[in-house]
Amino acid sequence: MCLKRNSGPGMAETSGFSATLRVAFRRLREIGRRLWVRVIGIAALSLVAVLVSQLFAHLIPQGFSEAIGADSLVGLLTIIANAMLTVTTFSLTVIVTIHRSVAGQWTPRAHRIMLRDSPTQTVLATFIGAFIYSLTSLILLSTPYFGEAGVVVLFGMTLLVILLIVAMMIRWILHLQTWGSLVQTLDAIEDHAIIAFGERAQRPCHGANPLTAETVIPPRAADLHAPRTGFIQSIYEPQIDAIAGRAGAGVYLIAPPGQFVHKGEVIGHVAGGPPDLAEEIAGSIVIGKIRTPDQDPRFCLVMLSEMGSKALSPGINDPGTAIDVLGTLTRILGHYQPEAEGPPPEYPNLWLPPLDAEHLVTDAFAGIARDGAALVEVQIALQRRLAGIIAHQPALAQAARKLAADALARANKALDHPADRDRLAAAT
Repeated sequence: MCLKRNSGPGMAETSGFSATLRVAFRRLREIGRRLWVRVIGIAALSLVAVLVSQLFAHLIPQGFSEAIGADSLVGLLTIIANAMLTVTTFSLTVIVTIHRSVAGQWTPRAHRIMLRDSPTQTVLATFIGAFIYSLTSLILLSTPYFGEAGVVVLFGMTLLVILLIVAMMIRWILHLQTWGSLVQTLDAIEDHAIIAFGERAQRPCHGANPLTAETVIPPRAADLHAPRTGFIQSIYEPQIDAIAGRAGAGVYLIAPPGQFVHKGEVIGHVAGGPPDLAEEIAGSIVIGKIRTPDQDPRFCLVMLSEMGSKALSPGINDPGTAIDVLGTLTRILGHYQPEAEGPPPEYPNLWLPPLDAEHLVTDAFAGIARDGAALVEVQIALQRRLAGIIAHQPALAQAARKLAADALARANKALDHPADRDRLAAAT
């Protein structure tokens, strides 16, 4: 780090209670993206619906059960139980097939985005919840739990469940028409990347101070070591800021989310506070086996770049897909905003590196530039997309100009036909 100005710990502190709430909300949101959570949630609601049906039993007049044919309830519940078991098994087979197809045809990393597909999780959770609802109802109907009025209420609930099942089936069929296709996979990754870049634009450096070449790290700052080997998946900024604020310390994290670190590697520095503060702060940094896109917009660019490179492999030979990917990458980078200069930090006791413009452009385009060097149509598309970035994204212009020159030099060596080189030169 160049020593130009002193950036000591911020004076303002985030309250411990507020930090705890923010961290708890983030963790609940992360857990809520998992399929089993939705399954358990809807299954629990189905059980509650069965058990509380007795609360409305006193509103049902005598003899109403025979008038509406509630005696057929056992048959309806049996049909639902059998159908939901079959539909759930079929759906899981389809999901596994599509996931394998996406991993084999596009990139295995896209599998992590597909696992978070909200419509798929909701549909599966509904099917399993309906199965548990029908099974629980059949069991309770064989006991004295339900009287005549309770059966009528349960009959009404069952009709509502059937309507929900029909709606979910229609939604599932419509979703399967495009799910796992190139267009849908590109759109899913693009949407995730745009959200990630949008969050970085609203909260530069995740709400922390930008850790740039001008930031001075105090010379006596203690080293913060990685507790394990893996990718930095998530950083709980409110918790780190609150811990540092209570101790009157400043935390400088030099390893951003997405970076691979080794156990014992220095990933940051802690200025001030007790000797064991660094160990406490390390507990707010999640390190795992795989790279995740939650706080790492660059990973979305890497996934898309891999899709474009794989389409250019001799076994697939699909330059059109690579050109489509170039367009998607350009749209995503249009949402990038520099982070070094932004609003006052939300977490004044924390410093994080901003996104690097050269890394973003390299992650997005370098692989396709290399693997498509001998394809003139890909190189023309690449030069035009980079020219657009140079013209409309000043923060990325220097990095895009450098990559464009490198890609042009590489293509001129790879293109054998003079006419192709002339076409490429005319496009630059």
